[in-house]
Amino acid sequence: MQLKLSVAVIALAVAGTAAAQETVKIGVVQPLTGPVAYDGNIYTNTVRMLVDDMNAKGGVLGKKIELVVEDGACNPAQSVNAAEKLVTRDKVVALLGAFCSTSTAAMMEVARKHKIPHITGISTAAQLTEQNNPYFFRAVATTPMLGAAFGGELPAAVKGKRFAFLVINDDWGRTMVSSYPKAIERAGGSIVGTEFFQSSELQFLSHITKLKATNPDAIILAANTQHAVALSKQIRELGVTAPLVGEGSWTSDSYIKLAGPAAEGVYGLVEYVYTIKNPINAAFVKMSRDKLKENPTKFAGAAHNGIHIMVDAIRRAGAADPEKIRAALTKTNYNGLVGNIRFNEKNQAYGQDVYLALVKNGVPEVVKVARIAKP
Repeated sequence: MQLKLSVAVIALAVAGTAAAQETVKIGVVQPLTGPVAYDGNIYTNTVRMLVDDMNAKGGVLGKKIELVVEDGACNPAQSVNAAEKLVTRDKVVALLGAFCSTSTAAMMEVARKHKIPHITGISTAAQLTEQNNPYFFRAVATTPMLGAAFGGELPAAVKGKRFAFLVINDDWGRTMVSSYPKAIERAGGSIVGTEFFQSSELQFLSHITKLKATNPDAIILAANTQHAVALSKQIRELGVTAPLVGEGSWTSDSYIKLAGPAAEGVYGLVEYVYTIKNPINAAFVKMSRDKLKENPTKFAGAAHNGIHIMVDAIRRAGAADPEKIRAALTKTNYNGLVGNIRFNEKNQAYGQDVYLALVKNGVPEVVKVARIAKP
């Protein structure tokens, strides 16, 4: 009897190992709770939808793609723990995440330590790709790239010269404040005030009052959905009529619906907007409307880019081997939602389009397109 049980246990173990090898595991760390959970869940739901579609078409390397998702909460320590679990317990061969730049900065060191390829499609703080980390790839323009592309366009766009900043006090917001002014000033503009808010804040009266006193022609913001909605409403409630220009959620349906009239006339500086015209995006918008019942946001666009670039690298690598996938990522030449994406020697994406969009009658209309040059 004992011999039979031992044989059965061995058989089950072998079967379990074989089953595990039947999938290609990709780990995802996103904020499913916390102040940016709304946007993190959009990313996660979108990547799940896309993987379901990929698997229905055969997956990759003849295997199904298996997503393993963890909540990073835009907290660096929690994001590190999530990535460690994905790598050491779940045995993923690649990572996507985290979201907030501070969390991605922490998570990328896990990728380096375990030699696992890692893509972010959201975190824009410039220093992330200055860490000489061969396993980290950024499939999105940095905030300085967006500033260089559109900062000089803003005085003409808003028909004004006096700009104020109201941004979240993290790597993203601080990078925005340091990178936009040069282009604005070269175009004849000036910076008349700067205010930082904490991620825990939802009441912005004191910040807005200080900036209102500077009489700005436009306010430049860095905020995701929850903060963006509250900021827009409170700015208008305090009688500030200056145009709002933002990086973050400013062109998403969720922001536009929740902000209501306060969203009208807002400019978004974005890496993706659902109204761009190309066949890949048309199919993506249709899928999102059919499956998720909403237009895709910039975070959904980031999910589309990230998972497609990673799966393309796995396919070209010819094996679910992290080192081979990393090597394949360095040779990326991917044509997708926002055009062609490649990585430079620091694994920073370039070649893709970015957009200045204006909300008109509840729809974000593209008013300017720029292409990211090789840095």
